[in-house]
Amino acid sequence: MECTRCHGFMAKERLYDLLENDGQFYVGAWRWGSRCVACGKVSDWVIEQNRQIAAKAVTANQRKGNARNEEAGAA
Repeated sequence: MECTRCHGFMAKERLYDLLENDGQFYVGAWRWGSRCVACGKVSDWVIEQNRQIAAKAVTANQRKGNARNEEAGAA
């Protein structure tokens, strides 16, 4: 697997979810993910899914902003 940021080697690694309760941290669960040995980027299916959702939201907001700017310029 190749890193999308630096094209380095992605090594499989156990990722732990930390849960907080009353100021105490607990290990909730673990899952497999990947970490780039060159730049340190961490990736798993949840992280990638959230990045795609965020990218779509940013693109949608940019489209709305461009439409508003065009309307303001026409008025």
